[in-house]
Amino acid sequence: MSHLPHSRLGGWAAALATVLLWSGFFLSLKAGAQASLPLLGLALLRYGVPALLLAPRYWRARARFKAVPARWRIAIMAGAGLPFFWLGASGMQLAPVNQGSALIPGLVPLWVALLLWGMGECCGPQRRLGLSLIASALLVMIWHAAPGIWLGQLHFIGAALLWALFTLGVKRSGLGPLDSAALVAVPSTLVLLPIVLWQGWPAGGTGQTWLWQGIMQGLGAGLGAALCYGHAIRVLGAEITSAIGSLTPLVASALACLLLGEVLTLPHWLTLALLASGVMLASRVAGPSALLPASQQPATQAAIE
Repeated sequence: MSHLPHSRLGGWAAALATVLLWSGFFLSLKAGAQASLPLLGLALLRYGVPALLLAPRYWRARARFKAVPARWRIAIMAGAGLPFFWLGASGMQLAPVNQGSALIPGLVPLWVALLLWGMGECCGPQRRLGLSLIASALLVMIWHAAPGIWLGQLHFIGAALLWALFTLGVKRSGLGPLDSAALVAVPSTLVLLPIVLWQGWPAGGTGQTWLWQGIMQGLGAGLGAALCYGHAIRVLGAEITSAIGSLTPLVASALACLLLGEVLTLPHWLTLALLASGVMLASRVAGPSALLPASQQPATQAAIE
């Protein structure tokens, strides 16, 4: 086991980098909403930047894409593409960051479990307990939410459902992280380009603001997170990686307090604790196998994979 410190250190670094990039994605969405940046411009940065970099990859992977059943291709393109972005970005205009950063990544394993149940698959008692904690977190957040943000919460719940479809699509398609990112970014950009050419670049925001959004949305969320997440899964396995991903609501909420001045109440902290605990249980991170390299861990179907 002398090889563990080197290989697994890189995996942990990639997983933690993914958490930071996901947190930055939520913060940039909220900052864009506060600056009244048009969703069209944000969407073009989110998908246009990685599409420009991944266009050669998309072209070379055409045969692999055609081999994927149409329903899973649609799940990938819609689940992480424009419909997902619209729900997440619109929700940030209606609710705080701590709501979106908790509900979207936190509810994905619940939606995945429900979708798999509808497809005839079941889960064990430990995962059911984790999903119960996640559902409890949702109820706590909705019950104690400030008046008028319920519509934003519905947007986040819908975005989580789409991301769950994306998760299942990637899982069932067998596509790698870069291929999946290309399948999302390139078609989304092809849809956006005619609109931008017809309407022109949306007004609003400074050059510095748009540059920061391009870095966080395009390079960070669109490309960097996909690479880091895929590397972490290869080194640590899906179970441990998804458990580390449950830190996203905590990190994003803490950064929102520091950078955007949001205030977290006791119900918010209770919700975050329930979500983190629920995701870790639902991902079944336990036992000595967690100490083994991913290639030696038993095969699983983690809720976030």
